[in-house]
Amino acid sequence: MGRTLAAAAFPAFAVAVSWLRLEDPRVAGAVSVVTLLALLPALPPSGRTRALAAGVSALGALWLAFGTQPWELVPFRDERVVGPLRESIELGVGDFYGVVLPFDAARHPDMDGVLLLAVFGFVLAIALFVAARRPLAAAAVAVAGTGWPATLLGEGAVPTGALALAAALSIPLFLRARSLTALAAGAALAAFVVSGAAWASSATTFSRDGIFSWETWNFGRTPASALGVRFVWDASYDGISFPARETTVLRIAGVERAQYWRASTLDTFFDDRWFEELSGVSLREAKGPLALDALAPARARRQETWVEQRVQVKALVDDRLVAAGTPVAVDAPSVGSVFSYSGGVLRATTPLDVGTRYRIWSHLPDPSPAALASTLARYPSAAQRFLVLWGRSIPAYGRTGRDEIVRGLLENPSYSDFGAYRPLFERARRVTAGARSPYAAVLKIESWFRTSGGFRYEERPPRAIDLPPLVHFATVTKAGYCQHYAGAMALMLRMLGIPARVAVGFTSGQYADGAWNVTDRNAHAWVEVWFPRHGWVAFDPTPGRGTFSATYSFASDSAEAVDALGRGRLETLSGTGRDGRETDGFKVASLPSPRDQPSILLLAFVLALVSAAVIGTVKWLVRRLRYLTIQPRLIAAASRKELEAFLRDQGIAVPASATLDDLRRSFTEELGIDSRAFIEAAGRGRFGPPRDARRAAQSARAELRTLLRRARGGLSFRARVRGFFSLRSLRGWQG
Repeated sequence: MGRTLAAAAFPAFAVAVSWLRLEDPRVAGAVSVVTLLALLPALPPSGRTRALAAGVSALGALWLAFGTQPWELVPFRDERVVGPLRESIELGVGDFYGVVLPFDAARHPDMDGVLLLAVFGFVLAIALFVAARRPLAAAAVAVAGTGWPATLLGEGAVPTGALALAAALSIPLFLRARSLTALAAGAALAAFVVSGAAWASSATTFSRDGIFSWETWNFGRTPASALGVRFVWDASYDGISFPARETTVLRIAGVERAQYWRASTLDTFFDDRWFEELSGVSLREAKGPLALDALAPARARRQETWVEQRVQVKALVDDRLVAAGTPVAVDAPSVGSVFSYSGGVLRATTPLDVGTRYRIWSHLPDPSPAALASTLARYPSAAQRFLVLWGRSIPAYGRTGRDEIVRGLLENPSYSDFGAYRPLFERARRVTAGARSPYAAVLKIESWFRTSGGFRYEERPPRAIDLPPLVHFATVTKAGYCQHYAGAMALMLRMLGIPARVAVGFTSGQYADGAWNVTDRNAHAWVEVWFPRHGWVAFDPTPGRGTFSATYSFASDSAEAVDALGRGRLETLSGTGRDGRETDGFKVASLPSPRDQPSILLLAFVLALVSAAVIGTVKWLVRRLRYLTIQPRLIAAASRKELEAFLRDQGIAVPASATLDDLRRSFTEELGIDSRAFIEAAGRGRFGPPRDARRAAQSARAELRTLLRRARGGLSFRARVRGFFSLRSLRGWQG
């Protein structure tokens, strides 16, 4: 009993600690109780009694996990009892692949119940296998039970892996050690193996290539809609790639016209990239009208202009509340409090859980092209921050002498980083030559990117070497994706003295059953330009993005826009890109779909590899230690022990009192091979005259190698594998 508890205690502790990492705050009391309940069935001596005890413990675990009282289940009553229990378990399991981890047990009781059942199930399996003296099976369960939480949490892979390996090695250590000396030696060897594995996992050569990125495996085979998709919204120009399977991240109802769904804005350009640098923050309850900043148009304060959107989070893992246009009011009781930033960005205090629903109202600017064409470049002080580059304020569009001022900044040696962008500034001047208003300049640049400039959409564009990425894109390769187009256009507009920023979020998605289904492939970046009396207006320079119905968006190349600008026909800007693609985006981190990930079979394969390495190393060390002597009689004895070890590993009983002749008979009867030559040589080396002992011992080793080679050649593959993994040969570790 004592040996059983000792062998099961540490793996049980490892499983409990690993699963507790999924909770914050951690409810250690309930986990400790279910762990003890799972260990108790290992104490009875007979298998039938252990099975009965396991059933009783399972009822207790269900009571703790879901409040289901045992007498409600025994005897089985009706679906009114089992139905809710089954539903709670199903919901809890699904939430583990949707709710942001670690989770709050008070807010997600079903998840807490599933966690308790998982700990109970793994520990119970370990305890029963240990009681049945099945160390390999118990070790496999220990590795799976300790490692599974890391696949959900996605962090702490190295310490979790070391803990799982230590738990697996501790089981045969406690079950097989016959003395304190053997226990200490085994513990030292196990510590060496665990330390080596932890080092290998964290070493640069291994971790860089992700040889065993097992913390990202998905064992649930859950549908893609249940997986979390994360984005990093700051600009990146190194290329993008989408998983093979498309994932719905949002469902938005209440708006029938296609919109851009904005998650955030990138207001600052620094170190060759656009960054999210929000300002004017206030923490408030996620309910009621929002405080609007000075750049919001007056119409945004009139409720009759508000448009309601009903948003459901499907798989997006983010703390930002997505909305169209300028958010003006919100109703999100499940979110609690939100940070409200100037510019219309809302962020919750924690990432939104999958399934979260909220309502948000927006002001959608809808100025006519004539209204935009008539606006003058008169910008209030609040808009000046959107004319800043490298810490310097750029003169407003149309100001006398502004080009010379900008060139002076570009040529100033104090602003060497700015100087590399002179080709982009000169290109912006040439493209907008003749534009009489900021709106005309914006349309010229948008049209240049979409059609007349010779650009193409490319998810893996060539990397810049001697030029900043956006300069290289706009003046050399002319190949990129949405972040290149939006980033370059916003930068060119600021150089021209027009307030602009990069907006990030999603295009409209597909409209079906009264709602927009937005997927990860709708992730997008576009440009927002500020106009007096109208606020932030969206423009999209990326080829292949299609036409939205709003007149301020890409559809501004309509006849209305032509008439308003009083110039020749603009080139057609709509249609698909040159490569025929319709989507782009910049997913940086996501949980891939199950089809893209290894399954539980791969875990079993890796576990087999680890077990083979450990067992093979231990057996090799034991065999080498036997031969670390110059005494011929000890060498002959070591040869005999090696033969005994081979027989035991094949499941052939070898009594401790067996003689050499007994070994010969067992070998012949069980394997059909005559071992007489080895037996005679081993006998002379062990008991013969001293003058012949050395030659006989050497002959015994040679005969043994020949004998074992013949024996292994006659075994089936299954028998050889079983013998390799068998621990029966480790006599000092036998129970």
